[in-house]
Amino acid sequence: MEDSMEAGQTIEFVVGETYENEKGPFKVLSIERNTMVIEWESGESIETTVSFQRRIQERRHWERQMREKKAAASSKARGASGRKPGSTFKGFRPEDFKKAISRTPWRSRSQFGGAVTSRLQSSRLNFNSWAAKRRNEVHWADSEHWKKKSVDYPAKFFARADEETLAWGFYIERPAADKEASRDWEAFLKWLGETDNDDWLRGIAREQGLVVYDAHQRSFSGILEPQEDRWVRNDGGGDGDAGALAAIIANWPKESWLDLMVAKRIAKAEAIDRGADIAADVATLFGALFPLYEASASSAA
Repeated sequence: MEDSMEAGQTIEFVVGETYENEKGPFKVLSIERNTMVIEWESGESIETTVSFQRRIQERRHWERQMREKKAAASSKARGASGRKPGSTFKGFRPEDFKKAISRTPWRSRSQFGGAVTSRLQSSRLNFNSWAAKRRNEVHWADSEHWKKKSVDYPAKFFARADEETLAWGFYIERPAADKEASRDWEAFLKWLGETDNDDWLRGIAREQGLVVYDAHQRSFSGILEPQEDRWVRNDGGGDGDAGALAAIIANWPKESWLDLMVAKRIAKAEAIDRGADIAADVATLFGALFPLYEASASSAA
């Protein structure tokens, strides 16, 4: 049904019809005002809001149109310019996995940075990559938002290689209490505080195998995993570390800096075995998390 949407048209859900969101095809079981019950092919059903599911449908339709336009433009550009960004990336090497940043060519725009960027499809946002300072990782963000002087600690996507693993996903910082507040962090918390958004993020995390953690363990030293109806600390520690993600974060010390990551992590050997295809894996997850990035990058639109 979303395929027939015209530009600017608002989708109207119909009971009994089938649609699709990030978790897959679902059927509308009932609608009452702004509340609807939907069921996926797996048999899982939830109560959600019409407005939230409508936003997902409109965004998917819009992104599909932009992918088609960008693919056509990229095909023209390749014919004219030859080598494209990321074309030299052939996959990770064992020597890429370390803490030091010396001799880590994978982080450049001509390699992994560019290989992922070329796969990020969005019309409103113009993504680019930056090698992180003093860290063996790459950041991706909307260029305009990233460069704005008024935005401190902007939200971003990331990929990090350490001695044992490759991690990638969404990264947002909460400054320490004595630092300037972050607009992106405040926007992220406001978005996350809505039940529909927490449910959506938890669903994506379960589907993609994501966990939530503080990268530098200054506010929180554990790992949160998504369950069917809540987030739960996976190491048995920390009373109260279960429930909605925004509520859990609110209980962590506010004096310390927080490097919050919603990420997938795989072993070094698996990342190497994926070869050049790992760039598509990373870009696919970033694409699934676009709503989270857009909500947090408060002045990106």
